[in-house]
Amino acid sequence: MKLIDLEPQWMEHEGRRIGFVFLSPVQPTRHDGTPRSQPYRLTCMASPTPMGLQRDVAERMFGDNDFTVVPCNPTQGWTIAGGIDAASFDTLSATPSIDGSASGNWHGYVTNGQIVGGI
Repeated sequence: MKLIDLEPQWMEHEGRRIGFVFLSPVQPTRHDGTPRSQPYRLTCMASPTPMGLQRDVAERMFGDNDFTVVPCNPTQGWTIAGGIDAASFDTLSATPSIDGSASGNWHGYVTNGQIVGGI
């Protein structure tokens, strides 16, 4: 599956890219294994970013749309190959893995614009 198929968007704060957000490639589940009804978006930030800021940026981007944004670990920064300012969703690679499993979401890698693992 391609990242571009998951409607990725750059997250910006004070005029610069700080990360990106995309639809979860799997339907999230509750702790009892039943599917959740609404889609989820996962964030990936280029440097440690407080959850409040991640949520504020996402709210400005999406308002009250019918999905939930799952912030990433606020103490973690992801390496975006080539740098976040030069990155393209068609070829983006981010390390380490993106782990939304605590909220019943996907855990895997974005490598060369592809969703890898966890599907």
